[in-house]
Amino acid sequence: MEEIALSAHIPAQRGGSRAWQDIVCKMIHNVSVSSPSSSPFKAHIAGRRYGGISCTRFWSTPHQVSCSRETYANSGGAGYLLSWQLEGQAFIEQAGMSICLEPGSLAIVDGRRPMRVGFSQNVRRMVASLPAHPVEAALPALIAGRPLSFTPQGGLANMLLAYLQEIADTGSTISAHELPLLAENLCNLLKVSAAHAGVDAVDSRELRRRTIEHHLRTIASNPDVSLSEAASSLNVSPRLLQKELQGMDTSFTKLITEERLSSAASKLRAASSLSVSDVAYHSGFNDISHFNRLFKKQFGITPTEYRLSAQGPGDP
Repeated sequence: MEEIALSAHIPAQRGGSRAWQDIVCKMIHNVSVSSPSSSPFKAHIAGRRYGGISCTRFWSTPHQVSCSRETYANSGGAGYLLSWQLEGQAFIEQAGMSICLEPGSLAIVDGRRPMRVGFSQNVRRMVASLPAHPVEAALPALIAGRPLSFTPQGGLANMLLAYLQEIADTGSTISAHELPLLAENLCNLLKVSAAHAGVDAVDSRELRRRTIEHHLRTIASNPDVSLSEAASSLNVSPRLLQKELQGMDTSFTKLITEERLSSAASKLRAASSLSVSDVAYHSGFNDISHFNRLFKKQFGITPTEYRLSAQGPGDP
């Protein structure tokens, strides 16, 4: 995975927004950029990127950025965008919500969903791109698909800004391989800051449980996954995870098994080139006999019979 460190200046010129778009797409997110045709566009940006983690600080004249929904071709390439407003205003639109971001405030938007951001005046801000999972684990309210905005207070604001500046610093002694650790700490700081700012539903039971279920279904195909590992990745204790799952009328083993069987059934219907054994392994099962027994218990027929029943009359 290649690290990108960049510092670029776009002098005042007509059509400069095109060069700006190329840089933003490379360092932050795939967007379209437009600027008022009546005046030249100029900007400066500095930051670095490593895989799905990046942070930049920039100054620019008025312009607008927009993006569409993540497509199959770039699925998984986008996460959440954290914007910290330093000077000027930003007008953000996503999921039917409009946010006017003032200096000192931050917003978190889902980069996988359509959005539009407008700057009607000169602006200075920091923007970080963060992987979806740690952000959603820290702020489950985001799973609902709506952006969050709040103003960090006191020492928490200073700590958040220090983390962003460290990630963005092209001369930092922090290596690219250490950026994921900084990003994880940043997400934890966001959680605490949002709670102190009184953001609604940050720890609501429904959203927390949706986060747990989504994560467990995502990792179910790993045959070696354990309750302890799942709890650690969710930043909770195994005991608390068990308690939450009990409140959902399920258990770790039950939910993982259900997801694996559902995945296997989908593969049996769609991937005729895979053997039943391959389907089992790719779905997270190590023991074929155990897989066959569980599958028949769930669906009433064997995996082979299920595959044959899913084929049309003209299928081989």
